[in-house]
Amino acid sequence: MPLLAPSGKQFSLHKLMAMSTMLSPTHGTHIRPLVQAGGGDAASEIPPHQLYLSHGIQEHLRRVYDETCKPEPLLSKQKFAEWLVAVQAQSIEPLDKDEYRFEQFLETIYYNHGLEAVREDKAADKDLTKPISNYYISSSHNTYLMGNQLSSKSSTEAYRNVLIRGCRCIEIDVHNGEPADAKSPDVSPSKSESHHKRHKSGSTLSSRAAAALEKAEEKYDSTKSKIKSKTPFKKEKDDLDGEDRGRTTTRDTLAVGNPLDRPASVRSLRSGEPLVLHGWTLTAPVGFRAVCKSIRETAFEKSPLPIIVSLEVHADLDQQEVMVDIMKEEWKGLLIDEAHEACNPEERLPRLEELQHKILIKVKKVEKLDPALATGTGATLAPVPSRGDRDSVASGSDDERNGSKKKVKICESLSNLGIYTHSEHFMSFEAKSAKKPPHVYSIGESQILDLHENKRAEMFAHNRDFFMRAYPAGFRIDSSNLDPSVFWRKGVQMVALNWQKLDEGMMLNEGMFTGEQGWVLKPPGYRSDPSEHIEYRTLDLKITVYAGQHIPIPPEQTERGFHPYVKCELHVEKPEEGTVEQLDGRGKEVEYKQKTSYCKGDHPDFGEEGVLLSFPQITMVVEQLSFVRFKIEDAKYAKDELAAWACIRLDRLQQGYRFLNLFDCKGQATAGLLLVKIEKNLK
Repeated sequence: MPLLAPSGKQFSLHKLMAMSTMLSPTHGTHIRPLVQAGGGDAASEIPPHQLYLSHGIQEHLRRVYDETCKPEPLLSKQKFAEWLVAVQAQSIEPLDKDEYRFEQFLETIYYNHGLEAVREDKAADKDLTKPISNYYISSSHNTYLMGNQLSSKSSTEAYRNVLIRGCRCIEIDVHNGEPADAKSPDVSPSKSESHHKRHKSGSTLSSRAAAALEKAEEKYDSTKSKIKSKTPFKKEKDDLDGEDRGRTTTRDTLAVGNPLDRPASVRSLRSGEPLVLHGWTLTAPVGFRAVCKSIRETAFEKSPLPIIVSLEVHADLDQQEVMVDIMKEEWKGLLIDEAHEACNPEERLPRLEELQHKILIKVKKVEKLDPALATGTGATLAPVPSRGDRDSVASGSDDERNGSKKKVKICESLSNLGIYTHSEHFMSFEAKSAKKPPHVYSIGESQILDLHENKRAEMFAHNRDFFMRAYPAGFRIDSSNLDPSVFWRKGVQMVALNWQKLDEGMMLNEGMFTGEQGWVLKPPGYRSDPSEHIEYRTLDLKITVYAGQHIPIPPEQTERGFHPYVKCELHVEKPEEGTVEQLDGRGKEVEYKQKTSYCKGDHPDFGEEGVLLSFPQITMVVEQLSFVRFKIEDAKYAKDELAAWACIRLDRLQQGYRFLNLFDCKGQATAGLLLVKIEKNLK
């Protein structure tokens, strides 16, 4: 099959290689993304781009070809087929030539995705037939934040970003907005995000934080009034373009409402409407309506699979009613706002296939008060009193708030939206709430580790059938992340991560969810079928690192001073007495690590034989919950600096000679490649 140059002319691969260039296959779907990592599918519509093959990588591949040909000068069809099965663990049909030159050998492999390290899973082959609690869900924590947990900006762009990158469980912290003022004009989204002034009373901020912020804002407003532009705010135009793009309904889908008859929202923020921000901090707010609009516009752009919106509610009852109105208006036709007759939430959870293009609300679902004891309108619900949790002070959760804070009452209309994913305060696995199909326990990372230590069997059995969500501890004010694989192996479906922080946690999330559209079916033994058992294997893994090209150079570094080396880490359950993993104080599993020596420059070559990184006889491995993480670091005297990385789930790591596509230290996909040989043996 000929390759197409940008001009449309046909070239054979050997001509392109003579120019040290070859093109990505135009018919392929595994084209590298030009966005941040996160496990999304944003690459599917990106045009093919040129891929440079360095001299060093070509020489390594030439040696593979020559060795396979021996003693003949050209590769026979039979030897080619035998090599594909024995080394690459794949077959290519048909092999239509009797003999293959080097260029034809590479061309045939390349067009059949034979050099990709990650096995491509087709969306059509994805099993959507299981209850939604039988899947891991790509999840974010404090989704609205652009930076740290204390003083960063809240933005609708944060929601667009994570949804495009594959996130399917997002979090919204909702607080009271300004009281409606007849003299206050509606403002556009851009103004509402940056310049909305908060009053220091009410639940939006602590009094100290509010006073400091109000003083700063007064100075800002005073300066702004002196240089105020004469141009009035522009009204936001109705935006219905693409509103129904990609939306489908079937008889098996829990369709509620008609997505075609939703009225346009004239503005994204109106006076008196709720705000989104991290309470008791100096984070800047954004309007709740603006967030809902942003979610609708991006929700199903890259994936048809459902979204769970986790609401942390700090608004008063009137504002909660406004929240309900906004969600029903902005998400009309998408929002699950009533139970479907075919899926009674008291009896079962929906199957994943029944919820395509749907938004589920996760919110407190509590019992109605006795009318004789109720006060006010009678249309409120009282949350179960919660005890303090050391994870909750700065990190926050919709269930596990610090006991000293005011308990928030939830209005009935808002609580009623928690149909298939309602929040329950965790008391014990024997509690009545622990047997309700739709309940979700949101629990801090430290408490989950305590439960694993003291109630291991009970927690694992619970998580086979019911939802659990883990959120980061309060000490993570810099938005660092926990190790999600520790919690996935405990059956936790939703591990909330700070997507604005690239660290080990987000790299593992990329390895778990890349190409999966945000939902990954749990392996046998972790889901609700009692006949299944966990499939533990023993792993022998060898990775030979040969060469790299276009390795991203760390900021403020030059090619001349760049000395990259490759570190490989195997993230698996490390057995101790055959039953549990060894954990340090923060719940981070002990890892298996190997590394190469360092080279010089952004096209490193590790020698004709390469560098072998070996991980022999690793026992108790669950392939779908194990990960191989590659980091390329710049060797420095004091502290080595991350240059590039890749992370692959073990069951998707392909054998043979493969290219690792590299992300940079900011999580952006790059033109960087690493040529490795993978030898994976599971028994």
